[in-house]
This record gives sequence, C-alpha cells and structure tokens, in this order.
Amino acid sequence: MNQDVFETQVMKLLSLHAPIKARHLASILGNEFGLHVDRSDINALLYRLRKEGKAKVNASYQWSLVGGVAQGDDEAGSRVASLQAEPAQSTITFTDEQQAVINLDPSQHLLIRGQAGSGKTTVLAARAGKILSAMTKGSLLFLTYNSALCAYVKKSFRQAGMKGDIEVKTFHDWSRSTAKAMGFEFSGWVDGKARSEQLKRLVKEAEEEVGRHRFFDLEGAPHLLGWWGEEIAWLFGQYITRLDDYLAVERTGRGTAVRVTQEDRRFIWSVYELYQEWLEETRQEDYDNPAGLLLRVMMEQGGDLPEEYRHDHVMIDEVQDFDKSWLLVAAKIPRVSLSMAGDMAQKIYRRSFTWVSLGIQVQGGRSRRLSASHRTTRQVMDVAEHLLADNDVTGNADYTVPVRPVKEGEKVRLLLASDAKQAYDKGYDFVASEYKRLRTTSVVVVLPFSRQLYPAQKALEQRGLNVKKVKGAGLGGFVGGVAVTTYHQLKGLEFDHVIIMGLHDAQYPGRLLESVAMEDMDQEASMLRRVLYVAMTRAKQSVTLVGSLPFCRFYDDVPEEMFNSIS
Repeated sequence: MNQDVFETQVMKLLSLHAPIKARHLASILGNEFGLHVDRSDINALLYRLRKEGKAKVNASYQWSLVGGVAQGDDEAGSRVASLQAEPAQSTITFTDEQQAVINLDPSQHLLIRGQAGSGKTTVLAARAGKILSAMTKGSLLFLTYNSALCAYVKKSFRQAGMKGDIEVKTFHDWSRSTAKAMGFEFSGWVDGKARSEQLKRLVKEAEEEVGRHRFFDLEGAPHLLGWWGEEIAWLFGQYITRLDDYLAVERTGRGTAVRVTQEDRRFIWSVYELYQEWLEETRQEDYDNPAGLLLRVMMEQGGDLPEEYRHDHVMIDEVQDFDKSWLLVAAKIPRVSLSMAGDMAQKIYRRSFTWVSLGIQVQGGRSRRLSASHRTTRQVMDVAEHLLADNDVTGNADYTVPVRPVKEGEKVRLLLASDAKQAYDKGYDFVASEYKRLRTTSVVVVLPFSRQLYPAQKALEQRGLNVKKVKGAGLGGFVGGVAVTTYHQLKGLEFDHVIIMGLHDAQYPGRLLESVAMEDMDQEASMLRRVLYVAMTRAKQSVTLVGSLPFCRFYDDVPEEMFNSIS
C-alpha cells in the first residue's frame, strides 16, 4: 500500500474508533479491508503522527486524533471492546485436567508440561482466548519457534472456538518488527553460510591482532569452521557479553571433542568481538541471535523495552527450543503474566537454560503437567518411547515421562528393501496405493534433508498423486491431502498418517554422525533420536517407517512383534 494512502486510512479509522490500540487498528485493516499490516507498522506510523502533533496516546496506550474523539468516550470504548476476541462454540472438548489449566488465574507465570499429544498447544491457545475475551482492555502476544507453528496455533484458536484476531508471531519476526518500530535500521539476518564467510576473514584479522593459535588454522583443520559457527551461536544463545563470564561459564551442550582451555577462550573471544563489531557496523544480526537484535536496540537507546511494545500477557509454545537469550527478552514483554508450554522429550536443538538463570518463577503451582496423550495410539507410542531410552534429556527436572495412550490403532508399519533406491520406490508405491483417493485426510511424507523434497514430490506425482511440497506456514495450515517435508518441520504439528522415509542407517543417522567426534557421539545421537520421536508422535492414526538394510540403528531394541512388516 502507498504510504500516503496507508496514513490516510489509519487516520480515518482513528476518527471512527478512537481510543483504540495499534493492534486493533491492524485487525480492522485485515478483517474489513483485507490488508495484512503488522502492529509494529501501525505503531511506527502512530508515533510519527504523535511527533507531528496529529495523534495522541493515553495511559492505556490507546490512540486518538488530536482534536478527535475524546479518550474517555464510552461509545468509543465499547467499539474497542467489540474488537476483542469473543468466545464461540468450540470444535473440541477439553478434559477436566486441560480445562483446569485453561482456567488458572492469569496473574502469575505458568509452565505447562506434557508429552507429545497431550494438547499443550491447544490448551495454551484456549487459555489465551479465555484471557483475551475476559479483558476489556489490554493486549496478548503469542510467540512460537517457527512459521509452521504460527499457522497451527491460529488453527488451534479456531478449533478452540475463538473469534477475532490475536497477534501470533515467530520470535524472529517479533524481534525484527519491534526493533524496526523502535527506529532501528535493520538490514537483515546473517545465515550460517554468510557467517562462515565472515569468520574466515575475521579469524585472519584476529591472528594479525593477537597472534597465532591452533583454532585459527582453518586451512589445516577445515572442520574448525563449523565449530566456530556453533561456538558463536552458543555464546549468543547463552547471552554471554563479557569475557569474564565466558571464562567462568560451563560450556554445557558444546561437547568435549574440541578441548577448550581458559587461555583458548581469550583467543575465541577476540573473534567473537570482531564478529559482533561487523554486525553492528552493517546493521545486521545473526539468525541464531534474534534476541540480540532487541538487546542491542535497547542498549543503544539507553533503556529497557519501551512500555508501548510490551503486552499484558505473553504465551510461548515449544519453549524447550527457545534459547536462554530469547527467554531473557521474552520475560521483559509481559506486564502481567508469561505462559509457556513445552516438553523436553521434543527438544531437537542444541539449546539449554534453567528457569533459575532466567529469573522466571515456575515452581510449585506455577508448573502444571498434562498427564495424558490424546493424539497418537498406544501402538505408535510403544515404538516411539524406545527412542527415549537412556536419552540425555530424561534426567532434566522438566522432563515428562510419556504415558501410554489409551487410544488403540494398528501396529507401526515397517517397509524394508535391499537398497536405498528400492526403499524409496517401494515407499512411494505404498503411499500411492494407500492414499491416492483421500482428500480430507492429512498424510505427510517426511525425509531427512531438504534437497530430497523435490525428487519425492515428482516421484509421487508420477504415481498419480496431487502432492504439496511444504514448509513453514503452508505446513502449519495443511488440512488434507498428501504433503512432503523434512523431519524437523513436523515439530508441534499433527497429521492423520506419517510416513518416515530415508531410514537406512547409512543415511539416518549415519550421514549426520560421520563428522561427529567420538566423544560427542552419544549427545548427538540422543538429539537425532528425539527428532524421530517427534516425527512419530505427530501421527493420529498410523506411522510407516521406510528404509533399507541395515535399518536405522535407533530401532534396534524395538521388539519385532511391535511392527507390522509389509512388502
């Protein structure tokens, strides 16, 4: 939309609906005019209009035109209230346990723990809707890890009977839009590939400044480049900003294959500071450091998160995959409460934090467990729980031991072939024969790597299927048909049938473990096992495992009678 037209439209809405919050203006533009505008874009315009003397904001952060509708106008206030979410007829029935969590007093922080299929996301969405529908004033922000979850959460709102608009964003998008609204000129994210290119240059620069070091020999030890990227991402995630803190901290989750002494850390820090300096100069931020973007803006502006960018209530789904630094920023957003949902068994990224280190109180009555599984079947969980045997997350205080579902189904199907190519062909033939005529049923075919998705789509289309290759929001909103995607994309979602391909041991986990040092093998294998656990427990009806011999080692301990072998 043209900027002048946008400004005129917002000013017209202010004259009609004042006093009104920025989020509600964005909602009107979306619902009534079909325009997607972020609250941050509205805020940026409103604060400019205030600076120009055209708009004003009251103590509740409701906006009106200067000389326009009075801020205390009862009729205008009722119009604002009418924009709040309204309870409608829910399409799902909550258990007493779930309803008790939904109804908890929203005046304190809350952690919802539960295994895959316990309804954490749906309960969190229903709780958000209940809080919002009860408010006459205020705001609520729902944060997720990725765009697929954003789409799924919005679908959960509809299933929970919610009408109206609730702001749902990935943490990356919220960080970027808030920084922009605060006046920060953000040039973009730096991905892993671009980071590696910069590190090559910066390591040489550091060597000229502080002298030679074994970690600087990228030509003699090329594997170190990947290590550098992971170390810097870890530093960002732990929000380590001072050398003294780095010298003192335990490098939890960084493995032991590369020994790092106190003296080594001083050399590492020199590169880390050079990289941060480059990010500041180019007005970019590392994709692994979305929290750093906001922390930098707050530092530059000499304060905390401004009041106008805070919300009364904040919800976070899949909190186990948020980094410590992300949660340090997220904890600054709510005025009243922070509600989070997560499951350590579904932790599929190398991130770690403790609630004490974050200063977030979720002990006692502030931590609630959903003890049942409502999504998948007993037969699927019987196999999936073997993937968690001796896993490194099971000793975590927040780990929830899976409870066997009461829902019955067919055994996990096992499709084996003599070689990888034959396994893929047999897998695609199976999908075509089983699911070609289904329309409203959701079938997801998952593979280990993104580069495999296009060939998989074409192979299935050649067999007469209408197939979608989807990631992100497209997958989160997927409701029926056949989709192909990667293992990691399934996080937090659910489907009727899940077909997991590529399970010949040489590929998964073989290809992913071949460059891992022996000392770190167990830790890496634990994470890869959890990825498969997440993939299996997305299924509401059935799971089919496809691979060639030797089959994925993670299933070696599963009794044969738990499988239904198909040819």
